[in-house]
Amino acid sequence: DRVSTQSTGVISLFRLDMSLAVTVVEGKNLQAKDVNGKSDPYVRVHAFDKTFESKVVKKSLNPIWNQYFIVNVPDAKGIIQIELYDHDVVSSDESMGQCSINVAEYTDGKLVDKWVKVQPKKSEKVSGEVRLKIQYFKAGEHAVPQ
Repeated sequence: DRVSTQSTGVISLFRLDMSLAVTVVEGKNLQAKDVNGKSDPYVRVHAFDKTFESKVVKKSLNPIWNQYFIVNVPDAKGIIQIELYDHDVVSSDESMGQCSINVAEYTDGKLVDKWVKVQPKKSEKVSGEVRLKIQYFKAGEHAVPQ
C-alpha cells in the first residue's frame, strides 16, 4: 500500500490499539544531487505494512515538508524507516539517504521533537538531518501535530 497526503492532510489507519503520529517537519543541509547545486527532495516513510510519501520540495537543500502521518503500531519493537529521494523528471529518483526510528523509544506518549542524522542507504554520498515530531498514542485518543 502506498498512501500520499497533501501538506495539511492526515491519514488515519486505526486497526489496532496503538498508533504513532509522525510529522516529517523539515530537512537541513541535505546533499545536492542536481547540476544546479540543489535537490528536489521528498521522503518515503515505511511503517510496518504501509508506505507514505511526502510532497516534493523543488530546488532546496533545506526543505520544509510539515507532513503528518498516523500509522498503526502492531509491534512496539518495530522500526520506521524514512528514506529521502531527489525527484528527477527525466531519470529515476536518486537516493539521498535514510534514517530510522525505533518505535520502542516513543511509547511513553510524550511528544518528541528531534533531529535525526541522514545515513547512506547503500554507498551514496549523503549529508544533513531530518527533523521529526513523534508521538505514540492509543487509538481513540487525539494526536495533534504541533
